[in-house]
Amino acid sequence: MYYINRIELGRTLAGRVSDLKGQEAVVIALKEDALTACIGLASEINAWVFPLLSKRIIIPGDPRVVGLIDPAGMFTWNPDLEKPQRDGIELESRSVLEDMKRQAFSELNRILDQYGTFSKDGLNGRVLLLTGDIVEDRIEIAMALEYLKSVRYRALYGLGGNVDSTAADYFHLQTDKDVALDIMTHMFPAEHYFEQKDSYTPEECRLLVTNISQYWT
Repeated sequence: MYYINRIELGRTLAGRVSDLKGQEAVVIALKEDALTACIGLASEINAWVFPLLSKRIIIPGDPRVVGLIDPAGMFTWNPDLEKPQRDGIELESRSVLEDMKRQAFSELNRILDQYGTFSKDGLNGRVLLLTGDIVEDRIEIAMALEYLKSVRYRALYGLGGNVDSTAADYFHLQTDKDVALDIMTHMFPAEHYFEQKDSYTPEECRLLVTNISQYWT
């Protein structure tokens, strides 16, 4: 499926969950690239936006994504790696992996500082919408599920524009309701699916995220 831009993608997703309007749900952005879509969604259903950003870790010389560091500094393994693969990485590259975790957390903190303070406690009792734009794999979903284990949310949704079939199955199994505008078995790079580049700069996105209630319809 193709879109004019990410704002349109977010508004299209909003049409699929219009029953949530006015419930002050929280749209959880699974990555920074998805923030514009999250803004489009949140402005339509009068929701908040929570930037659950992370850093992927790739060990030099190994093309695989090993895992992610989340805002709390916790490491989540890539769910596509089997246990023997994980054990092999820990055996052969433990010190490198630990160094990369620390570096990733430091880089992530510098990014998150630009968004201000977002407390996980504010997610309790709310409907949470895990939201991606082009969801190419399961790794950010796995990180989000781990991060939210201590949260007593009311319901958990999984939303995406174009979603890899494996990720779509994962959404379906792990959430109370899932919405994918298009489920795909082969995907191009994300920008292939948009006619226009994002309307907002990263700095403008950060301002919109922290002041989203001013744009509720």
